[in-house]
Amino acid sequence: MSELAVESALVVSLIVVVIVAIGVRRINLPYTIALVIVGLVLGSFPAVPEIELTPDLILLVFLPPLLFEASYNLEVGRLRANLAPIAMLAIPGVLIGALIIAGLITWTTNRSFETALVFGALIAATDPVSVLAIFSKLGAPERLTTIIEGESLFNDGVAIVLFGIVLEAALGEHVSLTAGVTEFVTVAAGGAVLGLICGMLASALIERIDDHAIEITITTIVAFGSFVLAENVHVSGVIAVVIAGLVVGHTRNASMSPTTRVALGSFWEYIGFVGNSMIFLLMGMRIAIGDLVDELPSIALVVVAVLVSRTTIVLIVNLALRSFKQHVPWTWTPVVTWGGLRGAVALALALSLPASLEDRGWIQLMAFGVVLLSLVGQGLTMQPLLSWLGFSQKEPMDYERHVARLHAYSRAIDAINREQREGVLLPSIAAGVRSEYEQAMEEEQRLLDEMSDESGFLHTQQLRSARRHALMVQRDTYRSLARAGDLSSENMHHLIGQLDAQIVALDAARDEK
Repeated sequence: MSELAVESALVVSLIVVVIVAIGVRRINLPYTIALVIVGLVLGSFPAVPEIELTPDLILLVFLPPLLFEASYNLEVGRLRANLAPIAMLAIPGVLIGALIIAGLITWTTNRSFETALVFGALIAATDPVSVLAIFSKLGAPERLTTIIEGESLFNDGVAIVLFGIVLEAALGEHVSLTAGVTEFVTVAAGGAVLGLICGMLASALIERIDDHAIEITITTIVAFGSFVLAENVHVSGVIAVVIAGLVVGHTRNASMSPTTRVALGSFWEYIGFVGNSMIFLLMGMRIAIGDLVDELPSIALVVVAVLVSRTTIVLIVNLALRSFKQHVPWTWTPVVTWGGLRGAVALALALSLPASLEDRGWIQLMAFGVVLLSLVGQGLTMQPLLSWLGFSQKEPMDYERHVARLHAYSRAIDAINREQREGVLLPSIAAGVRSEYEQAMEEEQRLLDEMSDESGFLHTQQLRSARRHALMVQRDTYRSLARAGDLSSENMHHLIGQLDAQIVALDAARDEK
């Protein structure tokens, strides 16, 4: 494909992304699912330019920034509080899940165990992008969201490491159990250590710079650089990116100015939007509908095997966690099970299979089928499942608008006061504009009070939100004191640790309701 053809395909893809993003606002359909469906339709037209979906394109171009964006925005305090379920789902869950899938496929089809195990390893990682969007829309418990999001971050790395080891064995290389376990631990741990070092170095550098353009560039270097560096030293690039993103995100309040945090958040939000959009659209264009229809019975058997595996893992993990008193409510089990969608990582690994591997074409087709059916089947039924289980207590849209206006008016008044102090605005002009905003705030507050009187749920939600915000302000204050040299680093971490425990307890009390 010529450079001009690639550019044409990219432009067409972005136009489709914009059209779909605007269109789904009018229909009740998750954005990523709509992209896959549109991609399937476009893929049936030969005249539509297509970007070749190679494993390098996904693993080296799309995956690092997507992983960094997700880990950067994941609050470490919530991750730490739910580390037990996340770690068990992401590590033993992936290993056991791959074995269950391989066993069921070997039992129900004529495929060898080696072929089935390769497929089990590449399909083990979850990718709940559309599910998390639904969670946000319906106001699902924050702890539930953290568990599913955290699992998807770490099981990518675990699945890729496992896939590499299993593939070596399937290609005829001798891999003993001891050597396999040693390689798995070394590659995973090495990626984590390298990511930690990259994240700490980036945070230390960002702390000494107050230029958001430079700081955005540094985080971009970390996202791609940690991945490339890890792969070059033969450790997990995926795990390195995730850990680096967590470290930079955790230290952003202490190392970044408010302007930088806003700019950086907007930048990575855009990167995440474009990256996810392109992956799901290109995936849909890559799948041949005719081949899927021909192999539909086999795909159905494989999908059942994947669901049985997921259900078994979630039940085992929840039972095991009860002995540690960190279990999740049983009503969450169907959501965690059904929310284990498959996506970009499974697709990239399937495309990376060497031509010499037996049943390569079958594995790729099954992977495409499972990803497609999980996105459409599980993705479209997640919202009814959440509503049926009672996870639909989202604040009304009117409430969100009133709160947003109050925040905006308050910041506008702060800006007016600052400009008056700096001599930019005359006192009489500042007073007049400030009075207009104060009257608008009083009206919004009156409307909120009326809504709160009519809904005990809104009153409870606002009370918890106020308490959580106050705790976050305290945490930022401790960090500011430490930066000014008025609080030692040891005491800062001690005090922030206490606040994090209170925030986690507040979130847990809300989620259990």
